[in-house]
Amino acid sequence: MISCIVTTYKRPISVLKRAVDSVTNQTCQDIEIIVVNDAPEAGEEIINLLDTYGRNIRYAESEGQKNACHARNIGIEMAEGEYLAFLDDDDEWLPQKLELQLACMKKNDCALVYCAHYYIDKSGKRRLIREPLAGVGIREYEFERLLCCNFIGSTSYPLLRTEAVKGAGGFCEELESSQDHDLWLRIAEKYPICYCEEPLVNLYYSEVSISRNKEKLLQGYEYLWKRYAEHYEKDSELKNYRLNYLAVCCLKNGLPSAFLRCWLAAWKVKVFSRHNLMLVGRLCYRRGVYVPKKSTCKKEWK
Repeated sequence: MISCIVTTYKRPISVLKRAVDSVTNQTCQDIEIIVVNDAPEAGEEIINLLDTYGRNIRYAESEGQKNACHARNIGIEMAEGEYLAFLDDDDEWLPQKLELQLACMKKNDCALVYCAHYYIDKSGKRRLIREPLAGVGIREYEFERLLCCNFIGSTSYPLLRTEAVKGAGGFCEELESSQDHDLWLRIAEKYPICYCEEPLVNLYYSEVSISRNKEKLLQGYEYLWKRYAEHYEKDSELKNYRLNYLAVCCLKNGLPSAFLRCWLAAWKVKVFSRHNLMLVGRLCYRRGVYVPKKSTCKKEWK
């Protein structure tokens, strides 16, 4: 059974309904649905909505308004399924998401399957997104490549084995951003992961985004940099790539001083690196990415 955890926070009820509908409409029906509300004052309206589905949808509330990761961890504790899938309340799964990812997971005997997705902008235009690093290289190298950037994406994309999520410790609730990237790294360090290139999720434009909160964004970047400092320090190409990638992200999100700091640091690490041109049309991000020579991790999944 797959435990589908939908987290919600002060979202219009029509948007939450779209998310829950996309779970109930899955072609794979061996699922349980858990909705975790991080805004208890909206509980009655949400419960009334869930009652209209005519099926057992489990409902929980966080104690006070905390954050999405706290809500996800509540869902993890409640989950009874062998597999987990998370859905943010403003995203939407396509009907075959769980079916295709489950087949991919069983075929490859892995602990996490991520996928491509569609991005729907505020005008309603849909664009297919396949991350350039996604699916590149050999699966046992995915931890090292994830140190470059979060090519797996948001929590709405992967299907995961419950045992692997719990073994990795769940979501870090102290992090202000990059919580998904942090968990994917902890999972990939222990277990093999794989990629389903089929687009299986609709990601909608939102005015409310962590990427628009500059302090939170930097806190997440700095946390991961310090946590995995040992890996960056022993591999100059990896360190150079990550610094250039952070520079691009900082510039895109209106953090010019952080951009300059990361970009100059990248040049100091490796002057003659193709990744130093990432900023110029992201040429190297498309044409040449960091691929480790060997994996430093011992995978535990069997």
